[in-house]
Amino acid sequence: MRLPKEKWPDTDGSRGILMFAQLMSEMLTPTTFESFRVYSLDTITRVYEALELIADVQDQRVPRAVLDPVIEEMRWSFAKDPAARSLAADEIESLMTLLGTSFSLDDFSSHLWLIERLIAETYKETLERLLLELFDQPKQRMDYRKLVGFYCSHLVNLGYQRNHIRHVVEETFFDKTVVRMGRKTIEKFLSKFDGKNRRYTVHVGVTRDLGNYLRGLDFNAFAAVAGSAYGPTLDENGNADILTWVFEWPVDTLDPEGAMDSAYQFLSAQRAISFLDPYGMHCEWGDTMHVTLHRAKSGLGITKTDFLENKTRPVPSKQNVRKITRARTISNYAADIARNFDETSTERLLSSIRTAALARTSFNSENRLISLWSAIEVLLSEPREVARIVHYAKLIVPCTVMRHTRRQVIAVYNELLPRYRNRLNKITRDMETDEHGQDSFAELVFLKENEEHQKRLCDLLTDNPLALHRVFKLQRDYKNIGAVNGTMDDHYNRVRWQIHRVYRARNQLVHAGLMPSYLESVILNLAEYYRSAIVTIVGRAKKEEDESDIDQVVSEIGIKYRIMRSYFGKARADTPLTKEHVSRLMDTK
Repeated sequence: MRLPKEKWPDTDGSRGILMFAQLMSEMLTPTTFESFRVYSLDTITRVYEALELIADVQDQRVPRAVLDPVIEEMRWSFAKDPAARSLAADEIESLMTLLGTSFSLDDFSSHLWLIERLIAETYKETLERLLLELFDQPKQRMDYRKLVGFYCSHLVNLGYQRNHIRHVVEETFFDKTVVRMGRKTIEKFLSKFDGKNRRYTVHVGVTRDLGNYLRGLDFNAFAAVAGSAYGPTLDENGNADILTWVFEWPVDTLDPEGAMDSAYQFLSAQRAISFLDPYGMHCEWGDTMHVTLHRAKSGLGITKTDFLENKTRPVPSKQNVRKITRARTISNYAADIARNFDETSTERLLSSIRTAALARTSFNSENRLISLWSAIEVLLSEPREVARIVHYAKLIVPCTVMRHTRRQVIAVYNELLPRYRNRLNKITRDMETDEHGQDSFAELVFLKENEEHQKRLCDLLTDNPLALHRVFKLQRDYKNIGAVNGTMDDHYNRVRWQIHRVYRARNQLVHAGLMPSYLESVILNLAEYYRSAIVTIVGRAKKEEDESDIDQVVSEIGIKYRIMRSYFGKARADTPLTKEHVSRLMDTK
């Protein structure tokens, strides 16, 4: 919910542009709450995914049942995506009618190919046109937010690197003073993503052994030259003293971050090959590389970063206080794992956590996905009567979504605290409640009796369009029982769809060596799902007096989730929430 350095004009257009910049930055930040991140796939990529899966079903490589979550997600995508609907409304309606019948796979495939032909070529331009139509329309902010989400997802699935898009967002809207504010401001940003590949040259510092090896393969590798343009950049590497050679890697790609990543992936493959030799090779390079656009007079240094990074914590005045607090918190959590499960379950839980931790020790996306999914399989019981993915999804999804409302409230609350802490606390203290912190914030937003305090909160957030929108959407998602049921259904389905997608991506990697374009997105989501599931499982075991069996705990979480859904499902849809409802949603009972 970042704000620009200088105050922008107080107009509908300025607020729309700021919301665009805030949303793009938030969606692309790896530590953003999972529900606020960019969609893993855009509509076109979902169409291609479905076509590939149909072919697999027709070839009898997978059962037809695996199409069900893909079809459900496609219905959701077509319903939410105004660009796709504007380009192929009748064809999409025909497909939705077909999917309501006992359709043939050939008919399904034919519809998808027709829709793809109608929307693929002009999809990006249509998204941009609709963004320009809606950015200054304050009454259509929900549609505007969806458009930004599909546009951002489309850029990522085209092949633009997240870090590059974030860099352009920061440079365009936050780092520099924006002199003119209006349609041309957002047009200037959109023009920087034309979808055209450009020629880049990447210079990488490598060890002498690796340099000689690459030169033997007819790649351009040579001894480092003093006074070169790339020299200062390569000297930034911590291991620069042993990187006496330079590898030059020319590549056509969409952005400089992609060029750097291409060089990194190539070198990783060569290192993997070197492991086949029984004597090995000193195969090392610098993570900071020098990237130059073709015919440009100068380049820039880009460092390979870890997208599975921890959230940054504010630095306190007494630094040792925070370190001690975190150490105690982590040690207490470790104790909860060790003390609350029987011996076999503890061993399985720790084995799962160790396997998941392997994802944090490698920059290789394939290793990360395989490690995280393997951790899921170790954590859960073996399937007996149903397909593996059906069994795993049935067990892991309730563990992930059980405390979603609490996590969603905390995500919004924590984003507000740095800028609005004192004034926000004053609002909650004026309420009639015994709760504090995020629990009182939940009552502030969810309860109809707090309408006056909600108005004060909206007045407080007037200068921050994304913060105001987040609070508005949170209130809309939980304004009554019907909204609560709809919100829980939506999140449960999104997680289930993603779990199925993760399983398919993992199988593509393991069995066919194929790496999908959305791999980074599903890894980020799976890492958060796994962490959330572990917290829920350990928290459930702590409530028991005796040592717990992990399979029983997981089953009980599924039962508890269904009981909670039944509790809200029995109430009238238009019933406003009470403190009892909020307490159940926030899992404080």
